[in-house]
Amino acid sequence: MGAWLIIGASGHARSLASIVNGRGDSVAAVADAGLADATHDSAEVHQHLRPFNNAAGRPPRYFSDDAEALGFAVENSLSIAVGIGDNGIRNRLADAIIADADLRHLAGPLVAASATVDPTASLGALSQVCEHAHVGPLADIGSAVIVNSGAIVEHDVGVGSGSHLAPGAVLLGASLVGNRVFVGSGARILPGCTVGGRSVIGAGAVVTRDLAGGATYIGVPARELSSKKGTTL
Repeated sequence: MGAWLIIGASGHARSLASIVNGRGDSVAAVADAGLADATHDSAEVHQHLRPFNNAAGRPPRYFSDDAEALGFAVENSLSIAVGIGDNGIRNRLADAIIADADLRHLAGPLVAASATVDPTASLGALSQVCEHAHVGPLADIGSAVIVNSGAIVEHDVGVGSGSHLAPGAVLLGASLVGNRVFVGSGARILPGCTVGGRSVIGAGAVVTRDLAGGATYIGVPARELSSKKGTTL
């Protein structure tokens, strides 16, 4: 049984706690700036943090300072997961962890028990494959990528570092997503299509051609979101 430090205590972090417990592991520590009140005898606080308890109902150690929590992880050889869905914040933390020689070896991928990952696929440091997700043969998942619940990454797909595939997103064979892309819930990227880095693909959109980076795309087929005077398309 493994023991984990989860950085973050909000929605995505609670999902990671569920994944950890579902693997038969446990959350040994949680770090979040908002946890300064976690030691108070507050029913509201304890209810909020209940998903982080282990199978026996015992709460983890709480930290309001990330550096202190990471030091605790090193001392106790805890695996580390960054439970923050926002690409910018998650990637800043992940980059610092991966760059630190004392932390790097604790920053492996986290894979849910219900997820399937082909043995020929590769998963980067601090990547996450959530419940009922699938990663196919020869797929290449970069560091700090979230393959969220029910998302499908088919064969030969590349996902750049720091990207987030929301629940139910589907990346079909040999498609390629750049770094720090957000693919919305239920969106699809058709076979062989490329999405440039730092793009946002709206929920339910279907990418049918190569798309340049740094833009937001919506609809079927996906088109760039542009603004006209007084109107947002």
